Amino acid sequence: MLVLLYGCQTRVYVSEVSSEGVKFKKILVLPFNDVSKTSGESVDNRCPVCGQVFMSGEVADGAANFLTDQSLAWFKQHTDYELIFERFREGSLTALYSENQTTVAAKKAFADKGRDNNAEVVLVGFVYRFRERVGKGYGVESPASVAFAMHLIRVVDGRTIWSAHFEETQKSLGDDLFQLGSFLSRGGRWLTAEELAMSGLEKIFKKFPKS
Repeated sequence: MLVLLYGCQTRVYVSEVSSEGVKFKKILVLPFNDVSKTSGESVDNRCPVCGQVFMSGEVADGAANFLTDQSLAWFKQHTDYELIFERFREGSLTALYSENQTTVAAKKAFADKGRDNNAEVVLVGFVYRFRERVGKGYGVESPASVAFAMHLIRVVDGRTIWSAHFEETQKSLGDDLFQLGSFLSRGGRWLTAEELAMSGLEKIFKKFPKS
């Protein structure tokens, strides 16, 4: 009976250009942007960098900071890139994103930020949904749901050289029996939003450009 409790509906997508011409050492990491602060909840939002549409929803307090901190921790532990992290005054990060909604304007704004910080590339992230589960690990009223995207932009020409999208909502295994392996690997329980996000980051960073 326990095996029939839940599965996961997961979408992970990573795109990258060829390794030629994408070598770099200095990365400016911008804090994740909470899209709900600029576009509200439960609406379709088009990413200003790649143009992909995400269904936005509830974003828990602290979700953007969590994704930012975990990303920085991964870089420090697994790479030898020179990291530059710019902290923004309250409201200024939201203004940066909201004022540059078109792809061309957004990429130019991010490239300019990288140039101002003497970086070669800029990593930007958007969190579209970060809904916490309602209930406990072995029984919930509502499952956790997470959606976010990350893009690596080259400063010299504003070109996107790597992009990643992650989206996952846990669902009943009765609806999708093909997720048994994921169920077993995660201990047979309903995950928190942070656990879903960490799973996504691990999958995404496996395909991050190597230094």
